Amino acid sequence: MTINSKVGKNKEQNELILKRRKKRRIKKYTLSIILLVSIVTTLCLKLPYFAIKDIEVTNNRNITSEEIKKLSQVQLGKNIFHLNLNKIKESILTNSYILDANVKRQFPDHIKIDVQERTAIFYVKQQDKYLIIDKDGVVLEEKATIDGMKLIKLEGFEKDPYKVGEAIKTKDERKLKVINEITDLIARLNDGMPEPAIVNIDDLTNITFCYGDMLVKLGTSDNLEEKYNKALNILTVNGLTNKKGYIDISFNGEPVFAIKD
Repeated sequence: MTINSKVGKNKEQNELILKRRKKRRIKKYTLSIILLVSIVTTLCLKLPYFAIKDIEVTNNRNITSEEIKKLSQVQLGKNIFHLNLNKIKESILTNSYILDANVKRQFPDHIKIDVQERTAIFYVKQQDKYLIIDKDGVVLEEKATIDGMKLIKLEGFEKDPYKVGEAIKTKDERKLKVINEITDLIARLNDGMPEPAIVNIDDLTNITFCYGDMLVKLGTSDNLEEKYNKALNILTVNGLTNKKGYIDISFNGEPVFAIKD
């Protein structure tokens, strides 16, 4: 065997030894990291440092913080890593007034629940019950009385089936779109502008609003915003809010209004 071949063979053996050592080091480091992660995970799951001490609820107006905490089923003292945030959200959303909920861990011991509520806008009278409705037609609750609540009577759904927490069922789904549009128009009213007491969408070709004894005929939902603004202008400029009569904007041409004795 020549000197060169011996040198080459020794070099190959050295490289093989180095590779084996490198593999052992990598394996050792990997096991160390796994062990470290296991220890840290165990500590995180066991240490009282991560026990929940506070639950914060934000952006709630109609539903109390205590009610939302109760819905969440989060217990103080429970380890923050043991929580299933999706299940907490699902539990909170069982309340029909809550549109959405965002649940976050704030380490080491804090839970924050940010909610988006539905707003009661309308009511529908069905027999001896009042159905409280939001802008999407969702039934928020049923009540025996609405005393003290500032709501608009919604006509056109009196015989439709319903389930609390769901949009009221109707044969004409366009009605839900129309009440959403009407809600947006009312929400954009300037301070001091009157809101209707009654909105009637029983016939979508003959939509009407009532301001006391003043009937506003809007016709179809086409150009609803333009027609509504015209009606408000006539109503306020002529001081018709507390009068008895009608304003008709349901046709092409100049609106007409009349006052009855």
